[in-house]
Amino acid sequence: MKITQFHHSLWLIAPIALIIATIAILSEKATLPIKPNLDAYSFELNLPGTTDRKQLIQREIELYQTKLQQDPNSGMNLASLGNAYWKLGKATGEVSWYLLAEQTANRSIAILPFENASAKLTLAQVAQARHEFKIAQNIALDIIKTKPKNDEARSILVTCALATGDLLSAEAQAKIIVDRSPNLNSLTLQALVEEAQGKPSSIETFRFAIQTEEVGEVGPSALVRVMLGRHFYNQGKLDQAESLYQEALRILPRYPLALINLATVQTRRGQYAEADRTYDQIIAYSQQSTNIYDHTVLRGKARLKQLQNQPYNDLLQKAETLLRQDTNAGHATGAFGHRRELAQLLLDRRQNNDSVEALALMQEEIKVRQDSQTYAVLARAFVANNQTPEARKAIQPAINSGIQNAGIFKQASEIEQQLGNAEQSKIYKTNSQNIDPDFERSLQSSQIDF
Repeated sequence: MKITQFHHSLWLIAPIALIIATIAILSEKATLPIKPNLDAYSFELNLPGTTDRKQLIQREIELYQTKLQQDPNSGMNLASLGNAYWKLGKATGEVSWYLLAEQTANRSIAILPFENASAKLTLAQVAQARHEFKIAQNIALDIIKTKPKNDEARSILVTCALATGDLLSAEAQAKIIVDRSPNLNSLTLQALVEEAQGKPSSIETFRFAIQTEEVGEVGPSALVRVMLGRHFYNQGKLDQAESLYQEALRILPRYPLALINLATVQTRRGQYAEADRTYDQIIAYSQQSTNIYDHTVLRGKARLKQLQNQPYNDLLQKAETLLRQDTNAGHATGAFGHRRELAQLLLDRRQNNDSVEALALMQEEIKVRQDSQTYAVLARAFVANNQTPEARKAIQPAINSGIQNAGIFKQASEIEQQLGNAEQSKIYKTNSQNIDPDFERSLQSSQIDF
């Protein structure tokens, strides 16, 4: 079946909560989850780049493990170890490190239940990664009660507010952080809020954030460039987007988020071989355990094969398997909140009862996440189930947020067209073209038969 509504901007995953936070933890004796067998696809292992950052974090982990051998009941050392596990999870995307971070933080709190903001922050980040936004918010608020100047806790409030569509709260919390300390992290958060609100000032705020970066801020420096690159990508400015992604990769080689976004640019340009090699680098970076980007890589590779009229169902099936594991709370890796991504896959494929299941998934997801992208996917699910009036209601909060996204306005235009509202459909279509003049042509050239 030909799907004409395969929006680049909706397919690209990068949820803000997952970008900025992810975590978890097991005991040292536990068995880590095994990475699915992807060897059949001949991923290249000897790729350019360095793992210096990964090695630095691993040395930090070894340091705290040594300290804990000397004092196994040190709550502070456990908190520091949990934070190091979290940083390694963020650097590699490997779920096992998130799981280790969570369990270590819990052990730390069991020993040191008071004045332990570090361990609590790790737990808040885990909850956020699992899309348990209320839990994450409550932990952050608890920290702020005793440490009102804890900007990390307040940052969690910002990202949770973004994920739940509470842009006014996100704006207020970001302002507190920026007013207190206008640095790389706080300004990046403010730029993300402005972007969600559709404010033109977001570009300058991103650039200002880059100007304030300091030596040693490797991860945040790479992240802000990916976020600004994504902003340009959504405007169809592919050269500027690619330049920023490449700059992020020079700062942090093999950074999965930069590679995913770079592959999306290459796919849109029709550079399929280059995109395939870019996806390979993500797999090559982590071979030992489940990676939070695995399903995205598999979906991207399936998309490339489909665009080249090559078999792709086996890759898509592997992506679906991983997504179903991630949405199953009882699975070994825990539930890392990928209902929306699973729904998107089902909507792209649309076989048997895929559309019905996708709608059910999105009706559950909207209860916990109310950002513009979630509303847009919910609207897609309604359209796929011939519930166009409901789709119109679902897309409206995304439009009302102010976000400037060509895909969302194109989607709204199609919904209005189906309802016979030609004038409103034309307005939305014009908005889409104003944001990204090349969106329509690139969308047509990337149609996928599922």
